Parts: sequence; C-alpha cells; structure tokens
Amino acid sequence: MNLLNKLTTKNLKLNKKRTIVTIIGIMLSVALLTAVASIYSSGIQSLINFEVRQEGNFHVMYHNVPTSDLEILKNNRSISAISLTKDLGYANIESENEYKPYAFIKEFTKEALDNLSVNLVEGRLPKNNNEIVIPTHLKTSGRNFLKVGDTITLSVGDRVDNTGNVLNQGNPYQVTSYNEAEQEKIINATDRTYKVVGIIERPARNIEGYSAPGFTFITYTDESKLSGNVNVYARYTKEASKNWTKVTANILGIDPELYDLFANDKIKTEEMQNKLNLELQKAKYQVQTNAYLIGLENNPNTATGIEGLGVVLGIVLGIIVFTSIFCIKNSFDISITEKIKQYGMLRSIGATKKQIKRNVFFEASILGLIGIPLGLLLGCFASFILIIVSNYFLKDGFTDGLELVLSISPSAILAAVVLGIVTIYFSAFRSARRASKVSPIESIRNSASIKINPKKVKSPKFIKKIFGMGGEISFKNLKRNRKKYRTTVISLVVSVFVFIALSSFINMSFDEAERELKLSDYNISLSGSINDSEDRYNKYLATTKLENIDNYTVLRQMEYEVSDIKYNKEYLNWVNIKYEDLVREDTKPYINVYSLGNEQYKKYIKKLGLNYDDIKDKAIVMDTATVGSFVESTNKTEFKTMRIYDYQNGDIITNKTSNKTLEIGYVTDVKPFGLKNNDDQYLVVSDEMFDSLLSSKLASGVDIYYQSTNADKLQDDIDELLKGESYYNVNNKEENSKIMKNIFTLVAIFLYGFIIVISLIGITNIFNTITTNMELRKPEFAMLKSVGMTTKEFNRMIRLETLFMGVKSLFFGLPIGIVL
Repeated sequence: MNLLNKLTTKNLKLNKKRTIVTIIGIMLSVALLTAVASIYSSGIQSLINFEVRQEGNFHVMYHNVPTSDLEILKNNRSISAISLTKDLGYANIESENEYKPYAFIKEFTKEALDNLSVNLVEGRLPKNNNEIVIPTHLKTSGRNFLKVGDTITLSVGDRVDNTGNVLNQGNPYQVTSYNEAEQEKIINATDRTYKVVGIIERPARNIEGYSAPGFTFITYTDESKLSGNVNVYARYTKEASKNWTKVTANILGIDPELYDLFANDKIKTEEMQNKLNLELQKAKYQVQTNAYLIGLENNPNTATGIEGLGVVLGIVLGIIVFTSIFCIKNSFDISITEKIKQYGMLRSIGATKKQIKRNVFFEASILGLIGIPLGLLLGCFASFILIIVSNYFLKDGFTDGLELVLSISPSAILAAVVLGIVTIYFSAFRSARRASKVSPIESIRNSASIKINPKKVKSPKFIKKIFGMGGEISFKNLKRNRKKYRTTVISLVVSVFVFIALSSFINMSFDEAERELKLSDYNISLSGSINDSEDRYNKYLATTKLENIDNYTVLRQMEYEVSDIKYNKEYLNWVNIKYEDLVREDTKPYINVYSLGNEQYKKYIKKLGLNYDDIKDKAIVMDTATVGSFVESTNKTEFKTMRIYDYQNGDIITNKTSNKTLEIGYVTDVKPFGLKNNDDQYLVVSDEMFDSLLSSKLASGVDIYYQSTNADKLQDDIDELLKGESYYNVNNKEENSKIMKNIFTLVAIFLYGFIIVISLIGITNIFNTITTNMELRKPEFAMLKSVGMTTKEFNRMIRLETLFMGVKSLFFGLPIGIVL
C-alpha cells in the first residue's frame, strides 16, 4: 500500500501542470463555498448588530418590577445580564407638535446606557442625575431648539386623565374637551433642573413608540439609589434564549405551555384565549419581548424578512457543489486514463480492487489537503473584500447604522470544509470505481476506454466539405472520446447559461432603475400642506426662484363633483359598466381639476396652440388613458388607449354642490409638464379660474415639480429655505435612482462574482482536459505527422476541436440561458 501511495505522490509531482490545475479547481470551489457561507453568517451577525443598535441588547423587558425583586432576577441562572431604567414622569415643554406636548424623563443605569440603543449624535452621555440627553426629533418634530450646554428646569409629575387614571407612553395624547377641567393633566409635580450634555437619536420603539405623547429625556442614576418600581431589561443565556417562552413564563409565574402558544400566535379558540387571560392576570409583571433579536440569534430562518434566505443559501451551495463535482471529476478521469497501464501492471502483480480504489482516494486526499486550506484562505479574503465593497454601496442605500461586519463563524468554515470534502469525494468516486474495475490485460493494452462503434463516429459530409480532412478528424475524435470531453462541454454549458440568465436579470434591474427615472419629466418634487397659511404657501412658491431649475409646475388640485357627468360609450362598453352604475346618488362622480401655476399654464397653452385670453376662463380636458379589460375569447386582459369622458368644446360642467359651472374650451391628450406619468383624467384651468372655484386658494395642498440641472443641490437649497417647516416632503428621484443603482450594483457584484468563479472552475477543467489529452495523444499525433500532416494543418485540427466543443456548448447553453 505504501508503494502505491509513493507512486501516486511521484505522479503528482511529475504532472505538475495537471496537479496545479486540479488544485486550483478545488481551491476555487472551496473558496466559493467559504465566501457564500461567510457572507451569510456575516449578514446574520450584521442584522443582529443593527437590531441591538436600534432596539437594544436585551431579550425580555419586565415592566414595573419592585426593587426588592431585583436580587431574585439577578440570581436566576437563565439571565446573563440586566439593565435597569426608572420612569420619573412627565413635564410640559414648548412643542409645536400638538400630539407630543411633554418631556418624558427616564433614569438609566450605566448598563442601560450601554445596552439600550442610546446612540449619541452630539455631546456625551449623562454622568449624574443633574444631566440629561435629549432626542433629535425634539427639534425636527417638536420645533424645540434646546441644545447642548443649555440648562432647563422641568416640573416633573404624574400624567393623569380627567378621572385620575395614571397614563403612560402607551396612551397617546388626546384633547377630549375644550373644558380645561376635563382634559388630562400633570399632578404631584416637582421641579428638577438639568443641564443638557448630549443629543441622541430617537430612542427605540420599546422606549418611545411613535404615538407616545412625550419626548424621551434620559438622565443617569446609580443602581444603589433606585427605589420603588423599575423596568428590567434582561438578556438570557444562550441556552435559555432558545427556550425563552418557558423561562419567561416561569419568572412570571404562569403556565409555560399556554404562554408558549401565546408567544407563537397559536391561540385559536375562545376557550384558550380565556385561559390565557386568566394566566396573564396572575403574572407578576408586564413583559415586552425582543422576539426579532431572539430569532436572529437562534434561528434566523424564522426571522421576518430573511426567513427564506437559508433555503436560498442551500440552493446556491448545492449548485456550487454540483458544478464543481462535474468539473473536478474530469481531472481525476484524465489522471486515471493516463495511469491505466500503471494500474494494470499493479493489478498483475497482486494489487486488489480495494487497494486501487484507495489509491485514487489517496490522490484526492493529497489534492484536497492542499486545495481546501488555500480555498478557505481565498474565500475569507474574498468575503473581506466583498464586505468593504458592500458597505461602500450600502451607505447611500439603506438605513443609517446598517453596516456589514465580517463574521467568519466556525460553522461556516466547517460547512465549507465538509462540502469541499464531499465535492472531492464524489469527484473521485466514479474514477476510483472505474480504475478498480478494469482487468489487468485491458489496463496494460489501454483498450478499456476505446470501444468504438463505427456508426457513432461517422461525421456529416458537410464537415469535410467546410473544414477539410482536419475538421473530419477533429469531429470524429470528439465523438470517439465523448466521455473525456463531456464534462468539459457541461462546464461550458453551465458557464454560458448561468452568465446569460444572471446577466439578463442584472440588466433588467438596471433598466428598471433607468425607467423609474425616465418615466417622469421632472427629477425632484416637493409636496406640502398649506392649511390656510399664506406664509407657508409663499415659502413654497419661493422655492421656484432657486438656482438650477430649468422648468417647474406648481400643482394644486381639487375634486369637482359633477351632476351631469358624460362618459365615453366606447369606454363603458370596453370595461362592461353601465352608465347608471357610475352616476348613482351614492357614488358622487367627480373630476379632478388642476392648476399649474401661471408660468407653467402659459407654457402649456402655448404648446397646445391656444390663446390665453380665449382659454383662461375655460377648462382643458385631458382624459386619454390606457384601459384594461378581460376578454373571454382570448381568456386574457387586453388594453386599449381611449377617452374616458365624452366632453366636447363648448360643453358645460356643473358642480353638484356649489352649482358653479365650467365651460370646456379644449380637448387634448397632451399632458402638461410634471404630469407625464400621471394616468388620471383631469381638467386643467388657470390659477385665476381655480381660485374662483374654491372658497380659499389656500384650502388645498400643493405639489411642485422641478426639472433641475443639479437635483442634489436643489434639494439642499429647498431644505435650507424651508428650515423650520415640518409639513413638507421632498422626493429626489435622482437620489432614489442612485440608491436603486447602488443596490443593483451590489447584487451585480455578488452575481458576477458567482459567475466568474463558476466559469474559472470550468476554465481550469477545460485547460486540464485539453493539455492532458494532448499528452495522451502524442502517438496519434506522431502517426498523423508521419503520413504528411503539416504543423499548420495540425494546429488547425486542434483549433477545430475546441471550436466544435464551443459550438456544442453554445447549442445547449444559449437556449437554457434564454429560457431562464
């Protein structure tokens, strides 16, 4: 057995090219397996870090726990760490947000400041109970401009409703009556003076929900000074977090099985719900769970949003293993073919089938011992580079705080090693069995693999006519050595169809990003609420005077309820709707009426070839639309472009409520600037006419569409001009498009990386096949040259062999790729 192993080692050293190429194939396969597994584990760890940053590093929060119970929780073997907070109460503050008139003051211990998503934006964290930090949305939402260094005195007390019930952050602020005696109020207030030492991001939802009436102000406290009831944020041990429902139920003193059903949303009957209610009434404390973090840490496949990621990972790893087996197997096949005579001699002097088979696996083991570690190193390095590149694109495309971190877990490395071993084993298995089966005489004659059926190696006549004798020999050689070249062809087919399918997907994604931008004739828009504020309306109008604006529309709209609406008969027939059903009393048919701003309105009527004085007191009808209808004869939905209404020039439209009238002055299918992708049907009127239809020109909101030469700069200028306003929204389509492109580029990097590595595995296989076969066919080439084949004809024959392989690969790869 030692002799066989020595021969194998010597052969590997003598055939350095083939050995190196095989190792490269194994290395690439393991590297790809490592990279995919590492990126998955890195993604999960990144989500865990993000969740901890956003919501806090805890599993279960116990509300209103008496300080006398703290030792019991600390000594619980299932709890690894606790963080403590205490609610001090509410204080009235200056706030323009009518639903958030309070400051809600909370005390945090050092552990709580470290673990409960207190993310500093400016300044520092409090170090004593005379210092506080305030949230950023106190300024953006409440328009309160407290800053670091300010000192504030707050009258802190209990918030109660008009019946004396104590209210908390879970009770939204509501003015139930204009009678002051019936409104909620703050009682038992005590003055407290604080220095603002820092500004933090908005606290987590478990601390301050979106409907909470108080901005969260956080101060410091020492655990030894806590008294009364506190909130305990508990982090369970690894083992306890896997069975957190049972641990939590035992701490609460309720039925674990019933609580488990409740936590997993399996309470289906009224009887079970009643039992649960009774149990919850017995619970010692109220609880709030961080179930998403528990899921990510223990079973990511159940976490919302990534529940299918594990399945995708399995499929991708399966594709890699399957493709790699085909590619690496060819190296072993060639190696076995080359050593058939050697195995024949060994068999003739007593080597058994089992020994020959073990010898092939020994060769695979040596190659694996070199290729797998190199593959692991390459895969880890590739993961590191991908993380850096991904973070570059993610910084503009996702929420602040989401950053990928490299996490190469032992399980990911183990999975890559195991799959690499499986790949090598299955690659060598068939070759080992074939080597052990061939008889000694056949092995020495090297005839086992040459079983030729003359009919099967016949070449079509057009091959000889087009490519000559060299082409015919090349074609017949491929058919004669079909098994040797089959894996090479399969490698090429896989590379071709994977490249076509994934490239098409990537190109479609980028086209979608471009289409999203080009659908609109504007690249930035502003939507604002006026609420009868003339100052605010004038501020919005002032944005149209900023730099970098080529064109703009100031769009206002209203619903014009029509008493005698006219629909196009073709439209009614197409959608199979009766006119009576559209004009019933309860349907209140209406048409949208738009004004564009004086400047854009004049541009629009000029585009239509109309005169301002003739049309300013009339309406322009724009109602052409593409309408879908299900057609039974074709059993599918078909689309037609048609008019929805049947209004003509001179028709009068009467408002059902006010009896005001509109005369139709023109009918068109040309849309004004800013409404290119608007599929609604509407009437366009002058600003003067629009104002006469409303009781107040400021009663509606406003949308302004801009075509800008520098959308990012214009967005900054708009935000600067409207500083202090909170009732507007800017939509930068170029920024959105950039984000989409960044995300698609990130996806493209992963997909093209996958394609390249799969192709490289195939290329190493192709290189191995061709170079080794050249060595094996030296006698054949010598014979051809002896009968007169020139070097030029010989080179042409070899090139034709590769051409035929390529054509055959494209014949299968192109259709599969196109279908996918």
